[in-house]
Amino acid sequence: MQRPTIMIVDDTQDSLLVLEAMLQSRFELIRAESGAECIELVHKSQPDILLLDVHMPGMNGYEVCTKLKGDQNTRGLPILFVSALVDVEERLAGFEAGGDAYISKPVDEDILLEKIERQLAHLDEKKNAVRNAAEAMDVAMTAMTSSSELGQIISFVTETQKLNSIEKMGEMLIEVCQGFGLNSCAYIEGGTKEFFGCSEDSIEAKVLKRATSASGKLISLGIRTIVKSEQLILLVKNMPTDDEKKYGRFKDHLVVLTSISDGRISSLHTASGIQLERRNILTGVITHTEKQIKSLNLKVQSYEENNRLIIMDMVEKLETTLFSLGLDEDQEEKLMSLVYSTSEQLEKSKVATKELQQELGTVLEGLYSILAKND
Repeated sequence: MQRPTIMIVDDTQDSLLVLEAMLQSRFELIRAESGAECIELVHKSQPDILLLDVHMPGMNGYEVCTKLKGDQNTRGLPILFVSALVDVEERLAGFEAGGDAYISKPVDEDILLEKIERQLAHLDEKKNAVRNAAEAMDVAMTAMTSSSELGQIISFVTETQKLNSIEKMGEMLIEVCQGFGLNSCAYIEGGTKEFFGCSEDSIEAKVLKRATSASGKLISLGIRTIVKSEQLILLVKNMPTDDEKKYGRFKDHLVVLTSISDGRISSLHTASGIQLERRNILTGVITHTEKQIKSLNLKVQSYEENNRLIIMDMVEKLETTLFSLGLDEDQEEKLMSLVYSTSEQLEKSKVATKELQQELGTVLEGLYSILAKND
């Protein structure tokens, strides 16, 4: 474990030697013999603690302390003043300059070590606090990021339920991957469009086709990752391998996304099969109905024509027979009236038959309309 570094600043050799003798067995030591040299070395060596004499030629200890505490890079450096002047005014001046402690000369070794250890403990507490704050911030940022990513997945689940085609499903999968900053392409076998995010003759399409025979559901190839499911294969070309947490999180997201997509594609396949079956059934009903109506029309036409011929023949024969019966005029009129009445009833029946034909035609038109809606 690396020993803490202490810089001793004093313009007197004797003082430097005394302090070095007390500290050299436990700390790494750096010496400076003036305020200017101290400031220069502090920036270069970055000591853990500074022992600073107050009265030095040129720049005194208070001035050095004020300058270091005013610098963003050195304001956290603990500074312990070491001075033979111990009156209240001197101590106040030291604290006003930003000093952390005041040690009087001649220096008592136990007091010196106790104050140094106390400052080192404070340093550790600060470092731990900074580290904990950084870790807490990292956790918070990760949680926020994960929440945002989860929101995208939830939105994807919601939107996929509104889709009515496998092609739109493939396009949406590529879009949500783009939302994560992932460059991806996908292969869905059996649709009118099989490749999404790449062309059929691209190298990506060849990789996707080859992956159909590969084993495993998750295949990592450096920054490239292939995720397989029953209905589709997804290729991501820029996985964040330099960020372990993000990389692991994205792999989990991709597995979830492909699983959701796979389930929705299966549903769309099933719905498409049901729709095709309904269409086939409806087409069969229409075909059968057309045949029946056509057959009925032919029978009706034949029946009408046959009735017409029978009536005409009956009227003709009746008129011939009446002359040979010697009936009076009233009797002839009654018989002919009965014949004409029967003929009129047959004509009415003919009209009713035409109305029935029209109604059957309306039924057929309704079937055509249902078929059109199922397309």
